[in-house]
Amino acid sequence: MGPEVLLKVRFLSDLTEGPEGLPLFLLTEIQEGEPPKYLSRLALFDGALRFLTQEEARKPRYAHPYVYFLRRVGEVQEIFRLDLRGGEAERLTQTAGVLDYALGPEGQVAFLALKEAPKPGLPRTFAGWPFKLDGRGLLPEGQVALYLLQGGEARLLLDRYPAPKEMVFTPEGLYLVMPEDPQAQAGWRDTLYRLREGGLEKVWGGVGPIFALEWSPEGLFFLGHAFERGGGTEARLYHLRDGRVRVLLEGSLQNSVNADLRFGAHFQGPKWTEEGVYLVRTEGGEGRLYRVGLDGQAEALSASGSVLAFARTPKGLFLLTEDFTRPARLEGPLGVYDPNEGLSLPLAEPQATAWQSPEGHRVPGWVLLPEGEGPHPVILYIHGGPHTAFGRAPMLEFALYRQAGYAVAFANPRGSTGYGQDFALLEGAWGERDERDLLGFLDHVLAHFPLDPERVGVAGGSYGGYMTNWLTARHPGRFKAAVTDRSICNWLSFFGASDIGPRFTYLELFAKPWERPEVLWEKSPLRYVHQVRTPTLVVHAEGDHRCPMDQGETWYTALWHLGVKTRFLRVPEEGHELSRSGRPDRRLARLRAYLDWWRENL
Repeated sequence: MGPEVLLKVRFLSDLTEGPEGLPLFLLTEIQEGEPPKYLSRLALFDGALRFLTQEEARKPRYAHPYVYFLRRVGEVQEIFRLDLRGGEAERLTQTAGVLDYALGPEGQVAFLALKEAPKPGLPRTFAGWPFKLDGRGLLPEGQVALYLLQGGEARLLLDRYPAPKEMVFTPEGLYLVMPEDPQAQAGWRDTLYRLREGGLEKVWGGVGPIFALEWSPEGLFFLGHAFERGGGTEARLYHLRDGRVRVLLEGSLQNSVNADLRFGAHFQGPKWTEEGVYLVRTEGGEGRLYRVGLDGQAEALSASGSVLAFARTPKGLFLLTEDFTRPARLEGPLGVYDPNEGLSLPLAEPQATAWQSPEGHRVPGWVLLPEGEGPHPVILYIHGGPHTAFGRAPMLEFALYRQAGYAVAFANPRGSTGYGQDFALLEGAWGERDERDLLGFLDHVLAHFPLDPERVGVAGGSYGGYMTNWLTARHPGRFKAAVTDRSICNWLSFFGASDIGPRFTYLELFAKPWERPEVLWEKSPLRYVHQVRTPTLVVHAEGDHRCPMDQGETWYTALWHLGVKTRFLRVPEEGHELSRSGRPDRRLARLRAYLDWWRENL
């Protein structure tokens, strides 16, 4: 069984409350063809699966008696509505492209849409930043407006730049999240506003991102960051009532565990009920569901796996959970629905272990061993972020390596989420704290598992690609083969070319090119590339705006000219999410390239 098993996997996402308290969600399948593509359909579960649509749907929301959703019409998205009493889905908007929407209590629909579609092939002028975004490309600067749909008519509510990013209806008006001005947008500083008939009123914010708005009779709940301690600063659950904002909970809020068998959006809170506010928090390599009281008391709720999403309805609590050996399934008071039941996936349970650092902290991780006695060649795989984690989630990629005879060692070094605020901080020490943790963990697993110390590979994507570059350059004799995926090799060019370049560079390394260029160069693997001896496969998507294509091109070019054995896999029309949600045939091509490289060099 090879990478092609991916084409058989079915995905659950966008779980929310549906009619009669039933769970409403999307079920996504991969339709084989030239090329294969994803098809997401609306479904309910009442003890059995019930499809509501046979055609594409995205971002479903229920408001009796309708289910609203987005669907692509030609090259743009529009809002549709399905009357559950009968009939076909009707199109509600005629726009240049709907970006998002929110439902009001009296049948209103507020939505963000393009005022005018960009004309392909024409020059574009920008006066703000960012001007592009991974997964979207060049942004329609100044071309996004907020509209209200009521009684079949769309009315302009707000036309400003920067445009709103998120919204929620309340009895006090429509709450909006948006930067106060272009400088705030560039600095990742959102502000909460209230839009009423009297105009726009600033409520709170201006210190960092704001997202996940939830209105309740107790006031407004939302998540946010302040970044006082750099990029590793943990998130907060805020509560706004009577003009006062207070923090109810801090931590690694939402599920930040890496997986490659997910598709679609996954709601992780906050969600208010009379019992408290529900939300997901990452702890020790898994997503855990919490219920938080208005007094800030937090209680972790039990689940059969890592919680990926949830919906609280009158019928009870429904969860999407996943684990090392299975993609997401639906669980709740009506039973369990596993869309992959009967599908033989090569996923296996890894062995948990941890390295005790002489600095006093533990580095938790896992080893996935192939069959047989060993010693086995081993791949040290490094997660992205760096502020994410490995844990209880399916990684088909690892399973394929195991099936091909390779062990996989993967860990959560400092910088990872789910182990407390201090652990999540790197404070500019990229390539220092994390390097010590990763190499210490590698030495630990080589000493305690049947692994071959002469056949050690290293791989990773995004931050993991950065660390792959860094480790092969700094420790040229340590690794027999490497794969660097969507990596960073040069912070100076990353600063200007990435869609998050300036703010991410400053939050992580506390440096700017014109203030501390020596820091950015010292932390760039390119500074040490002349030391690399490891055969390296370079993988990069041509439409990646997060870790731009020049990073992969530069690393490959340097290795080639230095005489290091190398190969370059360029993937067209894909962005940073290639390995997780790229077109299925391109995902397969990437997995095959990895396997071929390990067979050839490890």
